[in-house]
Amino acid sequence: MRPRHLYFAIFTWLVFSGGRFTAPFLTNVAHLSDTLTGLALALQTMSLSLFSSIGGAVADHLEKKYPHRGRAMTIVSGLGLSTSAFMLHGAVVHIFQKNSTSKLVMSCHIFLRVIYSIGLSFAMPVLDGLTLSRLVEQGSKKEDFGKER
Repeated sequence: MRPRHLYFAIFTWLVFSGGRFTAPFLTNVAHLSDTLTGLALALQTMSLSLFSSIGGAVADHLEKKYPHRGRAMTIVSGLGLSTSAFMLHGAVVHIFQKNSTSKLVMSCHIFLRVIYSIGLSFAMPVLDGLTLSRLVEQGSKKEDFGKER
């Protein structure tokens, strides 16, 4: 599979699970205030930044242990974790319908956004590494690396 197809699939998934509609989702469905929505998005960005290097290190370790499968396993596990966290938002809303504005429910939504971003941090830098390793294996020039996306 060409990396551009993988990029397309992952970015399409990202649009549906955490793209532009995250803030309205947290405000209208999760019933978070504007302050808590901003806090959730800030924590999401912070955890994404903190765990990206860890995700890359895990992927490199797994790639050495399982050649040609380690990075793909890391991407799949990160996307699986993020998808699970995204889907659990609906479960929290369904289970706690009567107490949708309680502190426990709001904390669950914020926690799920952090888990979502941790899974995402295991997928995104690894996708770049997977693409670069494929281009190196093909013998592509470094000037051509940006053309693959």
